[in-house]
Formats: sequence, structure tokens, C-alpha cells
Amino acid sequence: MWALFAPLAQGTIRTLSERAFFLSFSTLFGLNPLPYRCFAFLTQAAVLTMLSAVCTKLTGSRAAGFWAAILYTVNGAVAYAMSWTSIYYELACSFVLLLSLWLLIRYSETGQPKYYIAQWITFLLGFGVLELNVVYPALAFVYALCCAPGIVRKVAPMFAVSALYTAIHTAVAPLAASGPYRMFWDASVFSTLWTYWKWALGPSRLILFHIYPSPYRSALTALLTAGLIGFMVWKIARREWAAVFFASWFLIVIAPLLPLRNHVTEYYLTVPLIGLAMWGGWALVEGWRARWPVRIAAVLLAALYVAVAIPLARVATDSFYNRSEQIREMVGGVVDHAQPGKLIVLKGVTREMFVSAILHRPFRLYGLNDVYVASEDRDRISGDVPEKDLDRFLADPAMLRSALEQNRAIVLDISGEHVQEVTRGYRP
Repeated sequence: MWALFAPLAQGTIRTLSERAFFLSFSTLFGLNPLPYRCFAFLTQAAVLTMLSAVCTKLTGSRAAGFWAAILYTVNGAVAYAMSWTSIYYELACSFVLLLSLWLLIRYSETGQPKYYIAQWITFLLGFGVLELNVVYPALAFVYALCCAPGIVRKVAPMFAVSALYTAIHTAVAPLAASGPYRMFWDASVFSTLWTYWKWALGPSRLILFHIYPSPYRSALTALLTAGLIGFMVWKIARREWAAVFFASWFLIVIAPLLPLRNHVTEYYLTVPLIGLAMWGGWALVEGWRARWPVRIAAVLLAALYVAVAIPLARVATDSFYNRSEQIREMVGGVVDHAQPGKLIVLKGVTREMFVSAILHRPFRLYGLNDVYVASEDRDRISGDVPEKDLDRFLADPAMLRSALEQNRAIVLDISGEHVQEVTRGYRP
């Protein structure tokens, strides 16, 4: 019960997408990453299937559903969830929200209660996947207003459930009063929204390729934004309100994350991008069906988006791969140099290596509990690392001096490509 339901990291209680997932897979497969990755890819396949189905239902165009899935797949922000098993919950949440909406759409089309009941079941299960599930009633309400006014009253009760969940969750796991997860309810939410919007479109992330801010780079974001806004205005004039729903999806899902101005991160876009992808997919198809000037503009904007997105996705994927290989080499090297009965002190520790690996005590998996970080590395690691986390790992100089004099400690330098023992040179 504790493992499945106790509030843990940042007070989260993700029973289905984290607790059950990792406990069951580690029991069945140990630390072999392949099954985890296969399951993530299977989930993403389900996400793309539901995204395409929902977009097709709302636009009446199978082509729009197809291109929405393509535009979602290539986005560089999605690469984070596809590469990092620890944020599998982003994929699971995407699937749950899309499935719930698809069931609601089927209910509005057929009037059959089984779809309405099934939607309630998936909605309630979603709270075990990710806290972001609280926004589903807002998504359903905007869908009903835009596309199915007759079911607005059927959607309203779900707001009470989300409010109840929020109250209980806040009581069990209070909001952070400090640190990166502290929430700021001020005008900074608008600048954070603008940052996420630019990241979602892509050009501002070209800084990863050393393409720094300039009028030309800003013009790319402005062109993509103008294309989407222009398409939505045109659809509103024609009273085709699905475009409003697609834009609303992005805003509604990103809204709870905007007060986290000290924790703005790419993978938070995984779920909001669904709305942007459906918006862009429909715009591309409608633009292709229009006159030549509009067709050319639609194709050029789509090509611009894809040309920026794919390299960014590759960079994200490569960074996770390279980091995982570095961690594998470091952990394996430390284990190989370990000596029975001797404590281990790591020298040359970077902030990234500390946060990505050492903080989570991977050496316990090999029976190594006495692993410390050399105190002179404090300044390299500190910064956004909480002092209480850092202090638990730093080797006390007096203790280390005594252990070295009694030959009860080894010092390993992990700053290079391979781990090296430097005890003899470190002792003086």
C-alpha cells in the first residue's frame, strides 16, 4: 500500500504510470531497459492511433488525422518522453486523455450510455496516471461547447470530481513552498506560456545548434504562429469551431504548469502538443485543398516546422543515449574497482552526473552502500541541488583522512572517459 499510494517525489501519487509500471517491470525484467522501451513505444503507438481517430472525428478528414499524428511524432519535445523511461507517465496521460475524449465523442454521436460510462471509468483511472488529468473536464466542456452542445450538462459533474481530487491531493501532499516546484501566481505565467509556445513551434530551440536569437529566428516563430492563427480565424468565420477546441487543448493542458516558472522543461509539452498537432494537421490539409498561393504557404510552413523539429528530436535522443552510456560506464567502473570492506570516494563529480546518477544511489544494486563524493567537488555540484541532498553524499574530510591512513578507503576519479583509481596520489 505504501509503495503504490504514498506521496513521493514532489508529492506525486502516480499509482498506475509509475508505481505499478516500475514495480511490475523490475520484477519481470530486472534492469534490462528493452522491455521498458518497448512498452513506451507501444503506448506511443496507441497515442498516435487515438490522436488520429479524435482529429478525424472532429474535422471529418482522415488526412487531417494522419498529418496530426505525423506532426506530433516529429516534434522535438516528444523525443524526451520517448527517450526517458522515468517520464513514461507523459505518454500514459496522453493516451488516457485522448481515449476519454474519444469515448465522449462516440457518446455524443450515438447517445449510447456505454460510451459515457466508459468515459467516466477512464477519467477516474487517469488520476492514477498523472495529476494533469484534472484538466479533462475543461477539455470535455470546451469540446461540448464547440462540437456537441447537447451534452454540456453531462460534462459538468466531472468538474466536481477534479475539484475533490485537487483538494485531497493538496491536503495529503501540500504544494512546495520553495525550490523548483514552488508555484508563482503572478504575471510571470504569461512569459512562461510564451516560452512554451516558442518551444512547441521549434525555432527558438535552435540555440542547441548555436543559432542564437536574431530577427531571422524570431521571424520563423512569427510565421508559424501567423499561419495557425490565420487558419483558426478563417475557421471561426465559417463557424467550424473544432479549430477553437484544438487551440484550447494546448492552453488548458499547459495552464496548470505555468506557475512553475522555476521548472520550465521540454517534456511538459508532451500532452499540450496534441492540440497543436491536430490544429496544424487540419490547417495543412485545408491549405492543400485551397488555391495555389494558400497551398504553397501551407506546404512551406509545414516543411519549416518539420525541418526544425526533426533535428531537435535527434539532439534530444542523442543526449539521453550519450548520458546513459556515461552513467553505465561510471557505475560499471566503480563496481569493478570496488574492494571488500573499503569505502569509496568519487572525485571529479559533475553536477549532471550527480543529479542523473549518484543522487539515486545506483551502487546499492551491487551491494555498495559506502560511496561518497569528495568534499572539494561541492562547488561543482551545488547550485540547483538542495544542500540536504548534497550533504548526505559528501565525505567528511576527517573521516576520509582516517580511512585513508588505515587503508580502508579508495578514491576513484570519474571525470574522464574511464574510471581510474587515484588513491595513492590523493592520499597526500
